[in-house]
Amino acid sequence: MEKTTADLAVIGGGEAGIAAAARAAQLGARVVLIERSAQLGGACVATGTLPSKTFSISTGTFDLVRKAGNFGVKVDGPVSLDFKEVVAYRNKLTKCDIGLIQSHLRAHRVRVVQGRASFLAPGRLRVSKPDGGEDIVEAPRTIIAAGSHPLSLPVLPVNGTRVITTDEVIALTACPGRVIIVGAGVIGCEYAFIFRAFGAQVTLIEKLDHVLLGQDRDVVAAIEKELKRRGVGLFLGATVSACLPSSDGGRLVTTAAGGAFTGDLVLVCVGRRPSAENLGLEAAGVRLGDRGEILVDEFLKTTASGIYAAGDVLGRRMQSSTAILEGAVAAENAMGGRRTADERFVPGGIYTQPEIGSVGLTEDEAEARGIPYLAGVCPYGTLVKACSLQSFTPGFIKMLFDPGSHQLLGAHILGPEAAEIIHNLVVGMRTGATAEDFIYSIYHHPSLSEGFREAARDALSKAQAEAPSKS
Repeated sequence: MEKTTADLAVIGGGEAGIAAAARAAQLGARVVLIERSAQLGGACVATGTLPSKTFSISTGTFDLVRKAGNFGVKVDGPVSLDFKEVVAYRNKLTKCDIGLIQSHLRAHRVRVVQGRASFLAPGRLRVSKPDGGEDIVEAPRTIIAAGSHPLSLPVLPVNGTRVITTDEVIALTACPGRVIIVGAGVIGCEYAFIFRAFGAQVTLIEKLDHVLLGQDRDVVAAIEKELKRRGVGLFLGATVSACLPSSDGGRLVTTAAGGAFTGDLVLVCVGRRPSAENLGLEAAGVRLGDRGEILVDEFLKTTASGIYAAGDVLGRRMQSSTAILEGAVAAENAMGGRRTADERFVPGGIYTQPEIGSVGLTEDEAEARGIPYLAGVCPYGTLVKACSLQSFTPGFIKMLFDPGSHQLLGAHILGPEAAEIIHNLVVGMRTGATAEDFIYSIYHHPSLSEGFREAARDALSKAQAEAPSKS
């Protein structure tokens, strides 16, 4: 048994843990990072963000190449999408990303230990190693960044082959002919477009009466229409009641209303749960909330002295972007700081086809909270850049403003580069930008960002039209 001492220990080598370890090291701490997997990067690199976004990039590129003739580009021979080659590309990117992470941690002299960490007491961790041995890590400060794992349903028992979660998607070497996806949230919708692009027959089942909970109403309507246009079987307001072997070797999924669907693969996308189990939190005095999340204060400090938490274990937005910020903030505070993680303006990026970017209030949220707003819309069809990309339908930029101050309250973009250009509006919200700021700023022409000016102008024109005339 080996004993290691450090100034700070980090449990979890995902985005939050990596950010925490690097930041603490920058502040002068001797850091030990404990990760149970042989691969750093957590779910983001292994099963989540990177794999799904790689698939989305490949299928989006395929769609663009098929339109090459419209741009005057001649492609000799048929164009096809090869699942195995896409998987090989994904694996190459994964290795590249892991290499960057390893170099990053080495540069900060972070010691990485593989094994499962659990508290014996505050400041004292047991690390169960893959070879069956155990090590002890002692550090006066600890940051828990153990991540999350996919939820499953009793009626959909995951077996890793015919019924899987996103954790098992990466093991696929061929595209199934028939795919049933349960859950039409962000991941479910992304994979519906992905598998359909590979030629699979896709059935998407959602218990709510719409897809993409929490997204703008017009974005939701456009995505539902696009799913149907591409041939995805979309069944809303449907609750799965059973999943049994079918006569053809696949799976038969039934719903409470009597629906029956047969597929070669069932992908369960019903959410994620914080991975706070088996960490010995009781021995450390760390309390959990009702959803299994680790409870923290505004400084990301847990209920135990010297122990902080960051990332998916907090049960918040469960995004890599917020995990990175929380990891760094937790590290600063563990080293004596008093910083809070400002998560008022968190951008959302959904890699459907078309792409989605969002930040701030939706119209439904504003109305539910009694917040008045002005909504302005710029259809992609009015933008020269969008026309040149031949991607103006059904895209749009929608911006919500306060009727009095004209400050930006929320923004929602549907179309190419939506998840990228939304960051301009995040900065706008943080700095209190008004509709006039967007109208009288100069944008490169032609660009998609010109749509900010037109959406803002549309909102103010509506306000002027509704204003009482002076006699």
